[in-house]
Amino acid sequence: MPAEARAERSVETAWAQIRPYVAERLAVALDRLDPSAWLDARELRLRAGREVRLVGAGGRDRVLGPLVGAQDLEHCLEHLTGHSRYAWEEELAQGFLTIPGGHRVGIAGSWSAPGAGSRAVRHVAGLNYRIARAVAGPAAALVGRISAGDRPIATILVGAPGCGKTTLLRDLVRAASDGLYGWRGQQVSLVDERSEIAACHLGLPGHDVGARTDVLDGMPKTIGMRMALRALGPEVLATDEIGGEDDARAVLDCAYAGVTVLATAHAASLEELRHRPSIALLMREGVFQRQVLLGSQPRPGTLLRVEDESGRVLQGFTR
Repeated sequence: MPAEARAERSVETAWAQIRPYVAERLAVALDRLDPSAWLDARELRLRAGREVRLVGAGGRDRVLGPLVGAQDLEHCLEHLTGHSRYAWEEELAQGFLTIPGGHRVGIAGSWSAPGAGSRAVRHVAGLNYRIARAVAGPAAALVGRISAGDRPIATILVGAPGCGKTTLLRDLVRAASDGLYGWRGQQVSLVDERSEIAACHLGLPGHDVGARTDVLDGMPKTIGMRMALRALGPEVLATDEIGGEDDARAVLDCAYAGVTVLATAHAASLEELRHRPSIALLMREGVFQRQVLLGSQPRPGTLLRVEDESGRVLQGFTR
């Protein structure tokens, strides 16, 4: 299939997946958009009393009619929850829902105070449909730097928000699971606390994370890592945005058990990362044999620096 046809197909599929979860009055208006408008679309933003906005790459947005009413937002939420908010109470308490295709819908508005259970949304003031775009292939350029023979070695992906950490981690998970880029296929456990990597809906991944991957969706990292270690027999364990001491201890448990950990962390530089006490513990123990710094220019996922566990810069990465 030609590249243009694949792009057109993916655009049509994204809107087709999102449309059932948008109030009909707004959906009819969006149906009139030229399909090309969705080519670089990243978010569909609906705010009460404001026009619909379609946000593209780099934050550029298009203002579209009509004005969004409070009733429109309520209708959207009814569609998102299958007309049963109670059934989705736990998910709503996180401030977002994930729909088929891996698209995440963030919720703004007023919330009840947290009680014995969890928060509940009382009035919806805005909805942000984040359009999922799984990209296959970004790991190809990195695999040779983070391999020992036909398997990955423990690696942490580092960078500021928006630099492609999660996208790259997802492709590494798929590669380890399916045996791509020279790796053999391995048993992978993916602890996806915020449902961003696999983008599960009703327990099923919205993104391709590989045939040998078990996903623990919505599971707190520290619990999920240890649960996977005890019950799922992973050769590789992946998780997003480690940071606290409890995260570090769970990563150590996996490393001591001989499991290869693939993870991400927020930091502007590798030096900044090492100044965090919890990460410093992992560095002292030599857990991560590769530390990869990512940038967003000229595109998200740009490899800026790759170091080994001793801090030595790998050849070809001098920045």
